Amino acid sequence: MQIKRDIPLSTYTTLQVGGQASYLVEVNTVDELEQARLFALQENLPVLVLGGGSNVLVSDAGYAGLVIINLLQGVAYKPLADSEVLVQVGAGVVFDTLVADTVDQGLWGLENLSHIPGTVGAAPIQNVGAYGTEVSSLITQVQALSLQTGELKIFSNDECQFAYRDSYFKTDAGRAWVITQVTFKLTTKRTPNLTYGDLQSLDAQSCSLSDVRAKVIAIRAGKFPDWHQIGTAGSFFKNPIIPADHRDRLVAQYPELPTYVMPDGQYKVSLGWILDKVCGLRGHQVDAVGLYKDQALVLINTGQSATAISEFAASVQAIVADKTEITIEPEVRYV
Repeated sequence: MQIKRDIPLSTYTTLQVGGQASYLVEVNTVDELEQARLFALQENLPVLVLGGGSNVLVSDAGYAGLVIINLLQGVAYKPLADSEVLVQVGAGVVFDTLVADTVDQGLWGLENLSHIPGTVGAAPIQNVGAYGTEVSSLITQVQALSLQTGELKIFSNDECQFAYRDSYFKTDAGRAWVITQVTFKLTTKRTPNLTYGDLQSLDAQSCSLSDVRAKVIAIRAGKFPDWHQIGTAGSFFKNPIIPADHRDRLVAQYPELPTYVMPDGQYKVSLGWILDKVCGLRGHQVDAVGLYKDQALVLINTGQSATAISEFAASVQAIVADKTEITIEPEVRYV
């Protein structure tokens, strides 16, 4: 394990921006993670943990602390009764590699989350979701290491406090834990989730896991740029959740606005539709930063400035608030 000095973070994030980290270390084992934790304590350094860097905007000033790149590996399959299988996965495993492997293993559950960038450790933090599936419905437990004490703890699904694109690990207390392993419960029983509109073209009675994965990949290819080729964090903003009366006012003005009732009676509304149809921002660009031509919810970046991204995002937030009285929040974490 080598702790490096003054390392640019732009190469560690999919938005391709970010100044230098004072210190940076890649950890491949829990023992190395503990060594990194002790170094940070000894040097009185704050800690930032990155996996694939796909959901973070690092400032141009960089990070005056220790950045830990979580590369913990390992995938173990443990069959249970009733066709269920537990899958224990190291936090540093590439998430889509896991999805592809579970499809190959004939396990249903993760296929709708194909081609989401990032690592497994980020999935519970963000409660990653797409096309009718959220990881919170599949995660049984999360193992994490305390940056303060070195304790290795198992968090149950309930203790993770999952919500829409949210979890305990996004709170101040939760950020004091580094996820080391995630356990999913999948099934060999054929259970296609085709509730999302674009997936309904598949035959629910005959489609295979590979069919669903291929369809999701094709949908994403039509809406999202290749994060290997262009700076992006995927969906930059959360779909807003608003009270029913606010939703009713918007639908009266925009009858085609897609809305989805939530368990508490509030409504999630399609921000991509609002950005496109209400605000006319799909494809809008200011210098090197813009909203993607094929999906307005996706921010793209071809420049070097995190400041330009945050200023552009703020301008989008202001336009949406002016047009709809909705305050939208970034899905991306600002550092």
